[in-house]
Amino acid sequence: MKLFTTILIFSIFFIGCERKNENSYASNANKLNWLISTSTDTNKTKAERLEKASLASEIIQKNDTLVMSADYYFELADSFLQLGESDKCLELLQKLYRKSTLLKDNEAIQNVSYSIATVYNKETKYDSAYYYFTKSEKVVLKKKNENLLGNVKIWKAEILSFKNDYVGAEKLAIEALKFGIEKKNNLLIYNCYLTLGSTLVGLDNYEKAVDYYNKAIEISEKLKSNSNYLSYKCQPYNHIANIYVKTHKYEKAIAFAKQGLAIANFKIIDPPIYCYLTNKLAYSKFKLGKKSSLKQFEETLKIGNKINSIPVQITSKIYLGEYYLNQKDTLKAKGYLNDAQLQAHKNNFFEDELRILNLLPLAYPQEKFFYTSKYIHLKDSLQDVERTSRNKYARIEFETDQLIQEKKMVENKKNEISKQFILYAIMSALVLLLLLIILYHKNKNIKLEKLFRKQEQALNDSQIYNLMLSNQQKMEEGKLIEKQRISRELHDGIIGKLSAIRMNLYEIKYNQSPESIQKHLGHIAEMKNIEEEIRNLTHELNTNVFSGSDDFETTIKALFTELNNNPLTEISIEIDQRIDWLLVDINVKMNLYRIFQEALQNINKYADANIITITIAKSETGISIQIADNGKGFDVMQTKKGIGLKNMHHRALELMGQFSIESKQNIGTKINLSIPIEFNSFEF
Repeated sequence: MKLFTTILIFSIFFIGCERKNENSYASNANKLNWLISTSTDTNKTKAERLEKASLASEIIQKNDTLVMSADYYFELADSFLQLGESDKCLELLQKLYRKSTLLKDNEAIQNVSYSIATVYNKETKYDSAYYYFTKSEKVVLKKKNENLLGNVKIWKAEILSFKNDYVGAEKLAIEALKFGIEKKNNLLIYNCYLTLGSTLVGLDNYEKAVDYYNKAIEISEKLKSNSNYLSYKCQPYNHIANIYVKTHKYEKAIAFAKQGLAIANFKIIDPPIYCYLTNKLAYSKFKLGKKSSLKQFEETLKIGNKINSIPVQITSKIYLGEYYLNQKDTLKAKGYLNDAQLQAHKNNFFEDELRILNLLPLAYPQEKFFYTSKYIHLKDSLQDVERTSRNKYARIEFETDQLIQEKKMVENKKNEISKQFILYAIMSALVLLLLLIILYHKNKNIKLEKLFRKQEQALNDSQIYNLMLSNQQKMEEGKLIEKQRISRELHDGIIGKLSAIRMNLYEIKYNQSPESIQKHLGHIAEMKNIEEEIRNLTHELNTNVFSGSDDFETTIKALFTELNNNPLTEISIEIDQRIDWLLVDINVKMNLYRIFQEALQNINKYADANIITITIAKSETGISIQIADNGKGFDVMQTKKGIGLKNMHHRALELMGQFSIESKQNIGTKINLSIPIEFNSFEF
C-alpha cells in the first residue's frame, strides 16, 4: 500500500504540474502570437518591430519546458532576419536545433538545420552553411523527403561552384536535378539548370552552359504562379549575355541583354538584375566602339549606391575604369579601379579583384611589375584555397557521417538500457495493477455496503412514515367519529329540549301582563341564543376534516403544532393548493417531513422566535419551500454546521434539490429548498 500511495502522490503532482504548464503555455502562446504578428507589421517602424520581436524572444528563451512549438522559433527567426538581425535569428535557430536533437525529432532537425544553413549562406559564411546543409541532408536521407533533399544538394552545389570546385558542384547539381524531374518540382529544376550552367562556365564549357541556360528559360514558363516569375525568366538571359561578353561575342551579348531587359521594367521591380543586364549591354557597346556606354555605367553605379549592392558597385566601377583607360583619362580610371579593388578584396570577390589587377598596370605603367606579381600571388593563393576548400568540404562530409555512426552506437546502448528499463517498468506496472485491482475490489465492497445501508435506511424511513401516516389517519378518523357522535347528541338532545322550553314559554302570547312578560322575556332571549350557538357548534363539528388533499398537508400542520414549544409563537403555514400530494413520491414526502422536523427543532433550540412562516409553493421546475423565522439569526460563514444542518443538506441532495440558508443576526433565518418534480404528473 505504501508503494501505491507513493505512486499516486507523484501522479497527482505531475498531473498538477502538467495542467499548470498547459495553462502557462496557452498564456505564452497568445502573447507570442501577438508579438510576432506585430514584429512583421510593415506599418510599424523598424524600432517598434524590433522591440516586439525582442520581447517575444525573451518569452521563448525563458521557456525551457521543451513544449514551445517550433513554429514560434521559425516565425520569430524570420522576423529577426527581415529586420537585419541575423545574429538573433541564428541564436533562436541554434536553440531550436539543440532542443530538437534532445527530443530526437528528425523532422525538426532537418528543417532547422536547413534554415540555419540558408542564413549562413546569405551571410556568405559558406563553411558553416555547408556544414548545416550536410547535417540536414543526412537526416533527410532517413526521412526520404526528395524535395528537401534536392534543395539541399543544389545549395551545396552552388557553394562548391562559388569555391571553384566545379566538378563537385556539377555532380551535386545533377543529383538534385534527378529529384526535381522525379517530383516535377519546376523551381528545383530551374535552379539546377542555372547551377549547371555556372559550373560549366567555370569549366570553360561555354556551349554546354548556354544549352542549360536555354533550358532554364523554357522551364521558367512553368513558374508563372510564382511571385518572382519575371526575375526567374530574366536571369538566364543575364548569364548567357555574360558568356558572350567573356567570349567577346558582343553582338550576341547585346541581343540577349536587350531580350532580358524587355521582359519587364526591372529598374523598378528588380534593380540588381537591371544593373547587371544594363552593364553587359553598355560594356558590349563600348567594346564595339559605341560612345553611349558612359551614361549607362554611371546610371548603374548610381543605382548600386542607392540599393547598397556591392557587386553592382564593383562591376560598374570596373567598367568605368576600363572606359576611362580607353579614353586616356588615367586619373579617373585610377579612382574607379582603386575603389573597386578595395571593395572586391574586402568582400572576397576575388574573380573581380583578379580582373582589376589586370587593368591596374595600364593605369600605373611604372608599377606594372608590382601589380603583375600581385595578380600571380592572388591566383596561386586562390588555387590553394580551392584545394583546401575541396578537402575541407570532403572532411565535413566524412566527419558528419562519423558523427552519425557514433550517434548510432550511443543510441544502440541507450536502446539496451531502455529495454531493461521497460522490463522493470512492466514488472512495476503489473505490481501496481495488482494493487489497483485489490484496491478496486475493496472500494467496491465498501460502496456496496454503503449502498445496502442507504437502501435499508430508506426502507426504514419509508416504513416509519407509513406507520406515522397510518396512525395519523386513524387518529383523524377517531376524531371524526367523535365529532359526529357529539353532533348527534347536541342535535337530538339539547336542542330538542331547548326548543320545547321555548315553545312552552309561548304562553306569554295569552298572558301578556307586565308581570308575565317581565318574568319570561329574558329566559326566551337566552334560550334562543343558546339554540343558535349549539347549531353553529354542531355544524362545525360535523365538517369533514379532510379537504380532498392528501394527509401529508395535515401531517405537516400537525407536526408544527405539536413541536411548537412556545405557545406565544405564531405559526403561519401556506401550502399551494395546486400541488396534488397523492402524485408526489413517498420518499420525497418522507425527506421533506424530516427536514421540516429538523428545522422546527433548531428554531425551538436556538432561534428564540415568535413568528414562524412556512411556504410550500409550486415552481416552474417542481416545489419551492421556505421556512422563515424572526429569531436571533447567526453568521452562516462563521458558524460550524452541526449534524442537523448536514442532514437537511444531505436529504436535499438525495432529492436532487437545492438547499441554502440565509441568516442575519437579530433579523432572522430563512431556509430555502427547491425540489425538482415533473409537472406533467400534476393535475390542476
